[in-house]
Amino acid sequence: MRPEIKYDKDSKVVSIRVGRKRSVDSDVKGNVVVDYDADGEMVNIDIMEISLAEFSKIKKLMPSKELARA
Repeated sequence: MRPEIKYDKDSKVVSIRVGRKRSVDSDVKGNVVVDYDADGEMVNIDIMEISLAEFSKIKKLMPSKELARA
């Protein structure tokens, strides 16, 4: 699965979906939440409290194919 990247400007959260399975466990460190499926594989990453300006900087680092999704 190609990563799906979304930004919610109201909640200031970047979500990067990297797997199709359902999340059953999470690790939280600072403003980052990583979700895992039942097999321990990463399925989603949320970065909290990120401004639109910061997200724009991140978008510049992404491959052009991923920019279409952001």
